Amino acid sequence: MKRKLVAAILGIAASVSLVSSSHGQGSVTFENYGFTTDAVTTYGASGLGGTVGAGVNTAYTAGLWYFLGTTSLAAGNGQDTLPVGWELAPITQQFNVGAEAGPNGVGRFIGGNAVIADYTTGPITFSVTAYNGSTYAASTGAGQGRGHSAGFTLPSIAAVGSPVGEFGPGLTSFAVFPVPEPSIFALSGLGAAALMLIRRKK
Repeated sequence: MKRKLVAAILGIAASVSLVSSSHGQGSVTFENYGFTTDAVTTYGASGLGGTVGAGVNTAYTAGLWYFLGTTSLAAGNGQDTLPVGWELAPITQQFNVGAEAGPNGVGRFIGGNAVIADYTTGPITFSVTAYNGSTYAASTGAGQGRGHSAGFTLPSIAAVGSPVGEFGPGLTSFAVFPVPEPSIFALSGLGAAALMLIRRKK
């Protein structure tokens, strides 16, 4: 009886280790400023806390979207949210003017390693986000801004525990823009419908 119990426990432990090992993990350095990466995030409109064209300040946070495989994604002006098939990486980093980024460090961030838990091997596509609310999705309304970079694909990323690489020149500069609250979109739609009715009556 004891032998059967021990064998059962060992079998369960082996199954758990096989399941965990089948789910690889990859990692990449999460930053827009490095040896091969320099992609400043700027203000694309006024009223967001800085001058249009200047780098965003410490009120902004960088986030990371990823897609397992190769796909395309145009840079976004904040009107879109996480695209279908993309995932949100569990890492964020405040934009800073750290000494590492030099005197012109605004619009840049130097973060840690982004761990992609469901990565095994092959290409992976990333997009860096920027926002000044509690999350990208919540950054809507007066004074709120957000945006994301164009998607860029890396042929592979390092396994966790190995030396990690940069995003490289694939990450390019992008800007943040104001995003109206959903109620404003609804009012705009009602206004457009009312104008069309008035024209038809004439």
